[in-house]
Order: sequence, then C-alpha cells, then structure tokens
Amino acid sequence: MGELTELSRLATRQHGVVSTAQLRDSGFTERMVARRVSQGLFVRRAKGVVQFAGSQSSWNQDIAVAALAARGAASHRAASRLWGFRSVDSEIEVTVRFPRNPMVEGAIVHRSRDLEPADITEVDGILATTPERTICDLGLVFPEHEVLRILRHAIAEKLVLPVDVWRMRQRTSKQGRNGTGVLERALEALPPDVDFAESGLEIHFIEICDRFNIVRPVPQLPVKVGGRSFRLDFAWVDERIFVEIDGAAFHSSPTQIAADGGRQNQLVNAGWTPLRFTAKDLNDRASYCAKIVSDALASVHGLPTWAV
Repeated sequence: MGELTELSRLATRQHGVVSTAQLRDSGFTERMVARRVSQGLFVRRAKGVVQFAGSQSSWNQDIAVAALAARGAASHRAASRLWGFRSVDSEIEVTVRFPRNPMVEGAIVHRSRDLEPADITEVDGILATTPERTICDLGLVFPEHEVLRILRHAIAEKLVLPVDVWRMRQRTSKQGRNGTGVLERALEALPPDVDFAESGLEIHFIEICDRFNIVRPVPQLPVKVGGRSFRLDFAWVDERIFVEIDGAAFHSSPTQIAADGGRQNQLVNAGWTPLRFTAKDLNDRASYCAKIVSDALASVHGLPTWAV
C-alpha cells in the first residue's frame, strides 16, 4: 500500500505519467501493468511509459512522456520553455547520450557525445538539461540576438553565472559542436560585472551605456525621500538623475503604474530628474536612449547636447 501511495505521488509530480522502470521499482510486473491497462486504469503513452487514467493532458505531460521514453532529458526549446526562457515554443525535444538512438513518436531526439550527468537536473518534475547546458544548446537553433536575450534573462534571474556558461561553452566546444560560436559571441557582448541586474533589460541598458561611452550609473541605488525608502534601477548620484526600466513583468499593471507615478513625483520634488525607457526603446532605439541620457547628463554640467 505504501509503495502504491509513493507511486501515486511520483505520477503526480511527473504530470500523471510514470515509466515501466519506475513501476517495476514499485513492485509492478508487466502482467500487473497490462491488467491495469485493460481495466482502463493506465493508458500506454509510449514504449515504457504509462499515464494514470484521469490525469490532465498538457504540454508538460507530453515532454515528461518523451523524456521518460527516451531515458534522456528535455532539451533545447523544450528545456528553454521549462526554465521560463521562452513561452512560445511547442517542440518536444529531448537529448540522449550518443550512441543511443531511441525513437519517440512526436519528439525530436538529439544524440550528444558531450552530455554528462551533471548537465541534467529536474525542473517541474521533468528531467531536463541545466540552464547552462540549455543556453549552450540554444545556440544551435536560435540567432545570436535571441541567445543573448535569454542569457541576460538567465543571469538576472540568478539561474546561471556567466563563468559557468563560459565553462559549458569551453567543454562542449572541444567536441567541435555547432552553436558554440553563437554562445561565445553572446557572452562577449555582455558587460563585465553583470550580477547586479534584476532583469535582462537592465543588463541591456548597461550594454548601451558602454557602447555609447556613457559613464556607468550606480545600479539598484537605495534612496530615502520624505521618510520613504526607494530603490532606483540606475542613478548618477552627483547629477541626481535616475533611470527606470519599464519591463512588462514589473511596471505594466494599473496598480504598479500608479505606484510608480507617485514614487517618481516624490523623487522629482526631492530634486531628482527621472528618465524612463521601455523594453522596445532598449531593443529598437538604443541610440535614442543614449542621446536622452547623454543630453540629461550634459545639461547638468552645462555641456552641449548631441546634435539631432
């Protein structure tokens, strides 16, 4: 009874599916499995994988089935979605260690000579490649600008450290694999000391400052105004200029917009000059952002502004 309860917990964690190997570990014989299939308690999803009847079908369940059936790990676009790097991809992709070559219906199976046990972890009950390995693999399927965006996001979310991604890139490049050049260029595009960032957009803003020779601001500056404590995304303290990056996740709700407005008004009354940029500004109008910042800094020092 205890083993069945544990199996039920395992199936719940794995989105309603278990492997026949896991069933055997719980004391099930093939005959017992077949009987439950005939009774409608189990549904065969793939070779070596069954679904508990009544469990809800989902994309996560499909990738769990593929990972269990291949005896591998969700990878590439599938792992990217599991880690929250992208939400638009629906591909079912798994990676196994070469020379294994399992066939899994509906899935793309990658065979890798450099996949190590340390490259695999569990995310949301599914075996998947680690964030570092996932980003490295994405160099095979996405252009450099998208890999850079994902890399910024992963660093800001504290899912990876740049040094660990560098090590992954160096190890996998020894096999002569494609895609490492894309990752290397994305890593080289990062500004130094990026661990301060709370979003990929903040890293992007520092990249723009470096690119246009703007003195770097202080990131995440705590200030106290009117008895209230605030933290500014970026600030030039002597010039009393601050920058807020309006990312969709943090500044888009009506409540947040109202709160930001009241906060900004207090800072303006205390002598601070606000500058605000959106994700679209940073991604599509880098020179515009640089001009606005440069002009604001120049005006404080009585210097000429950029020519329009």
